[in-house]
Amino acid sequence: MKKKSKKNKRASAGHSKGSLEGFGYKARPPSRAYPAESIHSLEQLKVLAIYSLLGVGALTGLYFLGRYTLRKIKRTHTESQSLQEGNPANYAKQLKMAFDNDNWAGWGTNEKLVFQIFHQIPSLASYKKTQNAYKNLYGEDLSSRLESELSSEEFSTVMSIIKAKQ
Repeated sequence: MKKKSKKNKRASAGHSKGSLEGFGYKARPPSRAYPAESIHSLEQLKVLAIYSLLGVGALTGLYFLGRYTLRKIKRTHTESQSLQEGNPANYAKQLKMAFDNDNWAGWGTNEKLVFQIFHQIPSLASYKKTQNAYKNLYGEDLSSRLESELSSEEFSTVMSIIKAKQ
């Protein structure tokens, strides 16, 4: 009697050529569903992912709410100081008014008023405080606003006024 080779034994046992069953691996029947434990752990993972995303969203919202509240508190404090004569917030408010409305038509910049305000600012330190007050009140940089509102000659005049105050 002839001996069958291992290859022939597998082929005669009904195994397909690409199957790994002959090597100790068992194929999962296609009709068999996942065990209940793995379904339960998948559901727990989904719930964990959802709650994690909700937590990150809530923390992001709290961050932006806190930032908004802090900025509003700073703005309110600066506005209350802007009524005092000689206060940097007062200078910032006057500069904003000079930028927004200078004539009967209501458009353009009142350059004469801008120069007058910069002559009133007593020192370089006071100018820096005016810049901070302007940013707190209006949310924009005073220097960039000066550049956009004034011509290059007028801007250099303002900068020379500031540098002379050292």
